[in-house]
Amino acid sequence: MRKLFYEDIHITHFKAVVLSCEKPDSTTGKDMYRVLLDATAFFPEEGGQSADIGTIDGREVLDVQIKNDLIYHFMKEPIAAGKTVECHVDWAQRFDFMQQHSGEHILSGIVHERFGYNNVGFHLSPREVTLDFDGPIESEQLRDIELAANRVIWLNLPIEISYPEKEELATLTYRSKIEIDGQVRIVTIPGVDVCACCAPHVEATGQIGMIKIVNAQNYKGGMRLTIVCGQRALSDYREKLDSVTTIAQSMSVKQNQVIDAFNKLKAETQALNEKANDLQAKCLAMLLDTLPIPSESEHAVLFTNISDNIAIRNAVNNLTGQYEGYCAIFWGCDGDYRFIAGSKHADCNLLAQQFRAQLGAKCGGNALMIQGSAAATSKNILAVFSSFQTA
Repeated sequence: MRKLFYEDIHITHFKAVVLSCEKPDSTTGKDMYRVLLDATAFFPEEGGQSADIGTIDGREVLDVQIKNDLIYHFMKEPIAAGKTVECHVDWAQRFDFMQQHSGEHILSGIVHERFGYNNVGFHLSPREVTLDFDGPIESEQLRDIELAANRVIWLNLPIEISYPEKEELATLTYRSKIEIDGQVRIVTIPGVDVCACCAPHVEATGQIGMIKIVNAQNYKGGMRLTIVCGQRALSDYREKLDSVTTIAQSMSVKQNQVIDAFNKLKAETQALNEKANDLQAKCLAMLLDTLPIPSESEHAVLFTNISDNIAIRNAVNNLTGQYEGYCAIFWGCDGDYRFIAGSKHADCNLLAQQFRAQLGAKCGGNALMIQGSAAATSKNILAVFSSFQTA
């Protein structure tokens, strides 16, 4: 089978002969026909990279896989063996993948040179690109690496593909030096990276456009980076610029003042919340005075619009020292309540059982206190308490 993507990465339209078309095999989990061509420009899923997409005779190619050096195209409809077909590879995705993968090589080469770390995991899909390194990298170091990677792009260095003979390969220093059956394909960015790789790449680093690290997290003792290159980097910038512009306009500040304005607003909001919570606590204390005195009622049940969870929990704790039965505060609206209930003398787990059985409540806790929600009316809730007998 000819692998046209190695002969010329720009081949997107080609003719091929269908060698075989196998029926769907339920054991593989793929409800698709498996088509084998005598030549293909479709790069299969390999080396952490998702497969090319496109069409064969106008029918969508849903997946491309390689097995025993044969490339299979998975399709919903069959194509007759022996037929010559017109094939089309989606260039937009192909070029996008080449930008991302070549950008990954630059970053991995720089990290390996500076820190000696290996790229131990790589994932490239239409949605994201992640790189896993086997060592930690500080945030300032990542900024330096990112700048160095973009400088490689600005130099527009050639990306060279070679197939060294076995003797030459044994003396060559390159990344991904693992046992590979057959010919090893080496991708070289002069002075930056030498790596064994099976995937298509751009012809020069300038075609990558730019590299941006958009996320970094500790991962299995090392570091996982999420990157965007080329068109993805431009799209990412546009999306974030639109967000910053909208926020700046809504806050009536310049874009470079957004962070300061946000921090000021956050502090003001926190202060207002503290005042509001203090007022809610005071209002709640006033409402508690409307409850029947402990000598007249076994239980204390209050319905309110106050929603300060801390104030409510504190109030329930105080009430449990006064009443022999259950003390509960419900907040929300009739038919949709949240609640906290407690007792120092009765088992709240039993109350929770009744709430679940009679009100369909969702709740949990322990013998001293429970909390949850109930889509029930105040009348139905009070009926549970009036009929409930404490031990």
